[in-house]
Amino acid sequence: MTVQDMFDRIVRTRAVPADNPDLLKAQYRAFSRQMPLMYLILLSSTWAVSTTHMAIAPLWLTVGIPAVLTLVCAVRVLHWWKSRHVEPTPETALHALKRVNYLAFGIAFAFTGWSFLLFPYGGAYTRSHLAFYMAITVISCIFSLMHLRSAALIVTTIVNGAFIFFFAATGQPTFIAASVNIALVSIGMLVILSINQRDFASMVNAQTEARRKNEEQSRLLRMIDDMPVAVMTADPETLNITYANETSKELIRKIEHLLPIEADKLVGTCIDVFHKNPHHQRRLLADPKNLPHSVRIKVGPEVLDLKVSPVMADDGSYIGPMLTWALVTREVEAESRIRQLAHYDALTGLPNRVTFREELAKGLATPGNRIGLLYLDLDGFKLINDTRGHPVGDILLGQVASRLRAICNGPAMTVGRLGGDEFAVLVPHNSAESAMTLAGKIIEALSEPYDLDHDRSIQLGASIGIALAPEHGESADALFARADLALYAAKAAGKAQAHIFLPAMETRVQERVRLEAKLRKALDTKSGLFVFYQPIVNIETGKVTAREALIRWHHPQRGWVSPGEFIPIAEQSSLIDQIGDFVLDQACRDAVGRKDGARVAVNISASQLGKGTLAQTVLSALVTSGLSPDRLEIEVTETALLGTEAFAMDDLRRLRDMGVRVALDDFGTGYSSLAHLRIFPFDKIKIDGSFVKEAVDRPESAAVVKAVADLGKRLGVTTVAEGVETQAQFDRIREEGCTEVQGYLCGRPAPNGRDAPIVERLNEAAKKVVAA
Repeated sequence: MTVQDMFDRIVRTRAVPADNPDLLKAQYRAFSRQMPLMYLILLSSTWAVSTTHMAIAPLWLTVGIPAVLTLVCAVRVLHWWKSRHVEPTPETALHALKRVNYLAFGIAFAFTGWSFLLFPYGGAYTRSHLAFYMAITVISCIFSLMHLRSAALIVTTIVNGAFIFFFAATGQPTFIAASVNIALVSIGMLVILSINQRDFASMVNAQTEARRKNEEQSRLLRMIDDMPVAVMTADPETLNITYANETSKELIRKIEHLLPIEADKLVGTCIDVFHKNPHHQRRLLADPKNLPHSVRIKVGPEVLDLKVSPVMADDGSYIGPMLTWALVTREVEAESRIRQLAHYDALTGLPNRVTFREELAKGLATPGNRIGLLYLDLDGFKLINDTRGHPVGDILLGQVASRLRAICNGPAMTVGRLGGDEFAVLVPHNSAESAMTLAGKIIEALSEPYDLDHDRSIQLGASIGIALAPEHGESADALFARADLALYAAKAAGKAQAHIFLPAMETRVQERVRLEAKLRKALDTKSGLFVFYQPIVNIETGKVTAREALIRWHHPQRGWVSPGEFIPIAEQSSLIDQIGDFVLDQACRDAVGRKDGARVAVNISASQLGKGTLAQTVLSALVTSGLSPDRLEIEVTETALLGTEAFAMDDLRRLRDMGVRVALDDFGTGYSSLAHLRIFPFDKIKIDGSFVKEAVDRPESAAVVKAVADLGKRLGVTTVAEGVETQAQFDRIREEGCTEVQGYLCGRPAPNGRDAPIVERLNEAAKKVVAA
């Protein structure tokens, strides 16, 4: 192994790892202070030895070599002197320390070799001086190089190794003893060097870690200061605030008038000022086991949201609590409002459907609990809401709620608004008699007039369905379903009534479902459906001017099904549009085949109006059949115009633009009849049959008929009296000035000629079944 190989091995095994940049820079800074001193010691000792040997040794040895060594050392001193205020990069420090290792080898070799060259000259004193020189040289170098073990080891190995070998080889007991002494000292110094190097590295690493933590803490504090969240820390013993970020101070300024502190004096103040019961808070914050902890505290009208977390040291010890807090007064108010909206009706303040069902389910879940459910629907509310506007409807609902509260104020009673004009009452018993008595009081109270302002009032009604638990069901769904059936029966019986659920009601509903399925099938297959026509006659000439198309349905098992039975089902199940399309197409085709030129009148339901599709549907029927538009009349009732009046009028205007005539049916039974005549130029007004029937015996009804007839003349509109069944009615209608008449007196609804034989066979078959 060569000297270079040995040197490289020493450097590799003892050098500082390059992955510790902070240690590298610390070593570099230490050398920038210590290396000039080392070179000065070397030079002063060298020239001292040189002086003692000038008289006995050659000049090149006593002056030449020391001068060269002095020049080299001066260059290195100058380098390190300039570097003492420079902050090195890790790369610069690493390269410099590697150079120190190489220079340590050169310096040790040079100074040791020079010493051995001087040894042959002089006597015992000069040789002792050389031995002393080598000893103090290695000691000074070791101490100067103690922060780089590899360099110190190189110097120790070369100088002391050569010293021990050289002086031991002289055979002189004094030099041998000195060699042994130097060996022991070297070993001791190397041990001290190793300990010192380890301590130095530990100190640097500790300083680096402390600096890193300080930087992290500073960065964290800067981040916390800039956070929009208020943050404070407190001493775990005194609970005095030790830190508060800017957001904390800003929030304190907003509530300074409520607290005995100022924002600028927050640090150092005890957090007791935030609490009415500080003892409980102190007990909570003193032990980290109680944390994290969240609480909302009221400070006057303000609400503080406080969250406390423990701050722990690396060793697991409790440093203290950290508090994050915010003013959440508005949020609390919003949350309260949201809870109110989630559980209570915004308009009436009553429990909403969700809350009411929860109360119902809670009552049903109680063992042995017997309760009653009253399901309430307002009669006529939709019409008022559509005609008078939603603001009026809202006023009415509020007054209804007030009346319900006043009546249903007994213990454990709950009143709720389920939506629209539907309400419900929960009573703590299942007495049918008591439930009916309460329902009667509710109907009576809700039927009283409602005052809208000083000179206007409105009257409503109410229908109620009643279901009792456990007789009619033990779940909320079952009880609601059966109360709904009872409500349906109450409305069907004439409204303003209360009915208790009966099993037969479910049978009727099932029958209704079956009938709907049969009607749907008949519409899909176009079987059993017929269009009958009732003539409309001119009073003066007796000529048929138009025929109204009316749907009829014959079922194979049930026979003829009354329109009063299946039309409501069609309206509630969206089948009415299909029926309307069927009647329109059939009526147009049948009218084309008639040679008398009479028009055909087709009724349009409310669901067909306002969608923007009616004109296209009518045009398609006219084109398909070839019927002239002026031979088609579209009849629309006043109630069908309500709710979507603007859109419905648009549909009717498009029909009129096509040449189709438009008639207002059942005139006088709805709201705003005259208003409809003002905003749309109807071609015909059909007076409701209720006025016609009473015109003979009741002067006021006759006056209504006359007023409408006169209005028609002034507007140039044809007036038709519906439901004329007797000659007396016909004469009175003629006397009051109506233009046309329709009713059994003039002709009953009958099938088209093509369908007449089929209808006749069906009727004959029905007669035989009855006879049998």
